[in-house]
Amino acid sequence: MIVALMDAPLWLGMTVFCVGFVGLSCVVLLALRRWVARMAHDQSEWDRVLSYAVGAYGVFYGVTLALIAAASYSTYADVDQVALNESSSIAVLYRSAEDFPEPQRAELRDALVTYTRNVIEVDWPQQAQLIEPVSGDADVTAIQRAITGFVPADAREINVQAQTLQSFETFVGQRRERIEVTDLGLPSILWTVLWVGALLNAILLSLIQVRNLRIHLIMAGLIAVFVALLLYAIAGFDRPYSGPISVTPAYYQSLLDGLFQRVP
Repeated sequence: MIVALMDAPLWLGMTVFCVGFVGLSCVVLLALRRWVARMAHDQSEWDRVLSYAVGAYGVFYGVTLALIAAASYSTYADVDQVALNESSSIAVLYRSAEDFPEPQRAELRDALVTYTRNVIEVDWPQQAQLIEPVSGDADVTAIQRAITGFVPADAREINVQAQTLQSFETFVGQRRERIEVTDLGLPSILWTVLWVGALLNAILLSLIQVRNLRIHLIMAGLIAVFVALLLYAIAGFDRPYSGPISVTPAYYQSLLDGLFQRVP
């Protein structure tokens, strides 16, 4: 369900998920309320034992949520940095072509423009579906041929070609890194921990004996909203190439709209 909601607009997916999560928490509370009233004969002992359990569990689950949320955001930030690094290398190669003789200069720049456009139009949609793109290999080969396609005539051209080849090697490594993180995400065992933890959290809140039902529902609902927001954020950061919380090909688009237009 949450995967389908991640494909919806942010405001819609988050709202539906939070409402559903709070609703389920309230259902658990209502289902256990009568049982709690029957079992809690000794109010003081019930409250004392439950306070220990809720306190300890709150620390464990809270720390777990915080660590996993931080790790998910770190993954998201790393993927964004990978995209920035690759686009920066493309810009360096494009600038380096200025010192190339014709027709290699035009060939290199044309190949870089084609590669950048295909990253946006082909690679990114495939990576959003957790598919590692391979169509760009031909574009990379065209870039390499443009760099090595001429024999340097003097020391200056030898130096230019060597530096450009070094930049190309960096670019290839960054492209490989972008592709390798296509299906990067939390292992299923951690998602199991999160969902089971959320269920246990709802159960423990339901075990608290509160005479006023409205106050009990409001208390449980507010806590459920916060947990739901964290789970939704983790799910969003866990899919860095798709959904409303995703890394976009904006860095590549800025090359097409900026550098490639200013330096034809």
